[in-house]
Amino acid sequence: MVRRIVIIGGGCGGATAAQFARKTDRTSEITIIEREPYSQYSRCGLPYGISGIIPDFVNLIEAPEERLRKNRIELHLGTEATKVDKEKRIVYARSPSGDLELPYDSLVLATGAKASVPSIKGAFKEGGKPGELKPGVFVLRTIEDARGIQSLSHKGRRAVVIGAGLVGLEVAEALMIRGCKVTIVEYLSNCILAMVDDDMAQMMADAIAKHGVKMFTNFQATEILGDEKANCVVANERASGEERTFYADLIVVATGQRGETELAKQVGCTVGVTKQIVVDDRCETCEKGVFAVGDCTEYPDLVTQKPYVSGLGTIAVKMAMVAGVNAAGGDERLPKGFLITRATEPFGCQVAAVGPTTPQLEASGIKPLVGKVRSFTLPDYYPGRKEIFVKVLAHPETGKILGAQIVGEGRVHMRINAFAVAMQAGMTVQELAKLETAYCPPAAPTVDPITIACEAAKLKLARGVKAPG
Repeated sequence: MVRRIVIIGGGCGGATAAQFARKTDRTSEITIIEREPYSQYSRCGLPYGISGIIPDFVNLIEAPEERLRKNRIELHLGTEATKVDKEKRIVYARSPSGDLELPYDSLVLATGAKASVPSIKGAFKEGGKPGELKPGVFVLRTIEDARGIQSLSHKGRRAVVIGAGLVGLEVAEALMIRGCKVTIVEYLSNCILAMVDDDMAQMMADAIAKHGVKMFTNFQATEILGDEKANCVVANERASGEERTFYADLIVVATGQRGETELAKQVGCTVGVTKQIVVDDRCETCEKGVFAVGDCTEYPDLVTQKPYVSGLGTIAVKMAMVAGVNAAGGDERLPKGFLITRATEPFGCQVAAVGPTTPQLEASGIKPLVGKVRSFTLPDYYPGRKEIFVKVLAHPETGKILGAQIVGEGRVHMRINAFAVAMQAGMTVQELAKLETAYCPPAAPTVDPITIACEAAKLKLARGVKAPG
């Protein structure tokens, strides 16, 4: 019997699941339903399309329709799944050419997420459709969102970005490159929301200021003013209550996202403590034959084993590879937890991290031992060396590596990958301190900064230094 696989969502998760299902079973019928008019594209590349570094948004398309169709994957673009009947195992959808009924043996939910807009008075269009933003106010989730932002981001325009997470900072940089006068308003004190500890974020804050972008942390946006079109943001300083008004020609709300789980609930899938779909190591939900991947799911992080929603494309793809194989009758497994390896590089400052941050570890009952060093990417005598800060978080009794963070002007990302390998292997700071690293004056110093940081933690452990707190 020919297996029928239906995938709801054609982003990186859905398209990857389809291609791995096809590799596993050459005879199955595979169908993707995607509400946008584009096949799989890189959402992470949208800020670079806004800035013009990537010349055209169509360059972001990674799995063109022709490639999918060549692999006998049926693709319905501009099509929205409206209902799933789990008893009949049918997906109902609305397409430009009419309604569809798609029976399935395996179902993959790659429904992704939508931008989360906090309760800000005046953010939405008065009398508009539910969720319709006021003209001049944007989120960044789709190519159309990016085009809207780009259309107003002319030289000399005033732009306010609400939120200083990964997306917020990357959009702020894109608007700066286009010549806008940019202001960032952030609710928390940390300018790199939840990515690194506060002490490691300072270098990024310095880089933002150096590029002429104004940033106000500990400010909560409360209202967006403007009748026909947004023209300013009102925000309150959280400690003093001081109110400030930031005038703007465009406003980007970058305050996170929430997974699309309505269809999953129809199927009967369990939604966990993070309000996302719970999956096992096969990416299967509690409903047999129904799989879920990416931003709409939760899965444990490797260190704390607490449910985590990553929002990272790398994890969505890894989950999709597993779900695609299993939806086609295979048996592939995820690791027992994700490392959440992450990186960004706005304003010329590279930031990378792996594993939980210090506050996340402390919330799990672990006060980590810290090894932190200031070092350089090249030997002292070689021209062009860059400053780099490395911080490793270790278990206070065993020295097992629990996380790491690196901030600097260069050569950050590959170093965090070395920490990721060490964590995957369950290594301690004592073991990683002994690592033999490559040395060449124009490429790397004699002793790499990651081993120096581990040596610092190792010495603390040997002296019986306790974690702070």
